[in-house]
Amino acid sequence: MESITQTISRHAQVLAVLTDPDYTVPAVPADVPPAGVAWLRAHVARFSSGPDHHRRRAAAIAELDRLDPAVLRRAARDRAASEQAGGEGPAGGDGATAGRGNAAGGAGGDVAWSVPVALLAAGLGATDPDGTVADVRAAAGSYHPHTEITPEADAAVARLVAAFGGTPDERTATRIGLLIQACDATAALIQRAATHPGSLDGVLAETLRHDPPAAATRRVAPTGGTILLDLAAANRDPAVFPDPDTFDPGRDETAALGFGAGQHACPGSAAALALAAGVLDALR
Repeated sequence: MESITQTISRHAQVLAVLTDPDYTVPAVPADVPPAGVAWLRAHVARFSSGPDHHRRRAAAIAELDRLDPAVLRRAARDRAASEQAGGEGPAGGDGATAGRGNAAGGAGGDVAWSVPVALLAAGLGATDPDGTVADVRAAAGSYHPHTEITPEADAAVARLVAAFGGTPDERTATRIGLLIQACDATAALIQRAATHPGSLDGVLAETLRHDPPAAATRRVAPTGGTILLDLAAANRDPAVFPDPDTFDPGRDETAALGFGAGQHACPGSAAALALAAGVLDALR
């Protein structure tokens, strides 16, 4: 695991680093066995730089471009409502798949994970979208390079490769990576936004600023050393956001860094917001 040599928390400085191509993501080993977490890290845009990153990011965007956010939102709303009621999720309609009757606990509960992951998996072509949910959650805990790879996570990735046809290539890695990146982050967005009243679009945008699911990210400086970028602190920088600790769904959120910025900005923001909004439509 790399050690942090500097932490940056002011909005202008964080944005400058995120948008400077000379600051790269921490490197991961490339020569690794297939179908485990290390293989996944080595083949996704999230942990790539240079030509590999450009190619893999373009592939991720192409996968997401096949998904209609409006359809995702309707499917998420219908399925979350069905699972809240303890019934079966709709089969087929708007790309949804059969539900498992997960009860929601707390602000969003199980549907905050099960609905976005299952619907996204269906849209990306998984053979058993519902069956991916537990494996995506298991793999997510070891996804980032600064986390330990567990045997459970490796086994989960192997099952996810099988769910996408069994070939451990870049396209399979891209699809699995999109699911993992959408898993905990979208669930956290749903659970945190569910506690606030107001216009749903404004509440989601302000949640991303006020309490972002991705609180920090890492970059390697051109001169060496790993920098921790404190996105949560940058999103509460009083130089950019007046009265930054107040949750205000009506504020202008264009400067917020909830989805990052620059060449590694989240490519799935539209899908994540659509899935979160659909679940929250049902919860409300």
